[in-house]
Amino acid sequence: MTTPDSSVRFNGRAENYLRYRPRYPQAIIPFLKREIGLASDWQVADVGSGTGFLSEPFVELGCDVTGVEPNAAMREAGDRYMRDRRNFRSVDGTAESSGLPGESFDLVTAGQAFHWFEPARTREEFRRILRPAGWIVLVWNSRPAAQSIVTREYESILGELNQDYQKVAEKNIRPVTVDNFLDNGAPLSQARFPNLQSYTWDQLRGRALSSSYSPLPSDRRHKWFVQALRGLFDRHQEDGVLAFPYETNLYWGQLM
Repeated sequence: MTTPDSSVRFNGRAENYLRYRPRYPQAIIPFLKREIGLASDWQVADVGSGTGFLSEPFVELGCDVTGVEPNAAMREAGDRYMRDRRNFRSVDGTAESSGLPGESFDLVTAGQAFHWFEPARTREEFRRILRPAGWIVLVWNSRPAAQSIVTREYESILGELNQDYQKVAEKNIRPVTVDNFLDNGAPLSQARFPNLQSYTWDQLRGRALSSSYSPLPSDRRHKWFVQALRGLFDRHQEDGVLAFPYETNLYWGQLM
């Protein structure tokens, strides 16, 4: 998106992202039906769609979903993942310049990619492509470090790895950034959903290496990173499986 390297940061990571990143809980769909009247005939633009994880529950509901993704490898991974869903298509575009037709969508969604967006330009692009009274829904998974020694140790490993983690971590999506996004003085409404994951060693390793800030095998820090992860896994696994708490944060509102 706006950050210069944001459209290439996931090069070399798309397969791990597709295989090991946590999905979003199905509970968000009945919740949005109640809260915003989400229906199967809605047109949805999923901006920063990546591998299609956030698109998927809306596609399964029956919505026509257009994914907008600037990274070619991630977009291709998403197309493979969603290949059997006829009501999904993807386009090459960004949050600030999607290339989508104006006033064509009932809902614009964004997931983990939101922290890459330039807020003011993104807001105007969302306003342009939304139909009158259309909705914005932001969804991402986070690790509530205070709830688990596993997530606290994981955060510590990432913090030791490099300062890049502090720059791009999802937790840096500050409440003020979300609340100011509507540009009308009204905060977005918010809900949280538990999203516990269970990882084998291979799954934990793949999940960690799917992040844009994790060192690739060519990086001298890669060996240390994998060894640190292995130590965490061995300390806390039970019967070869590590319980890894996530929660899903959901924000919604309207641009007036």
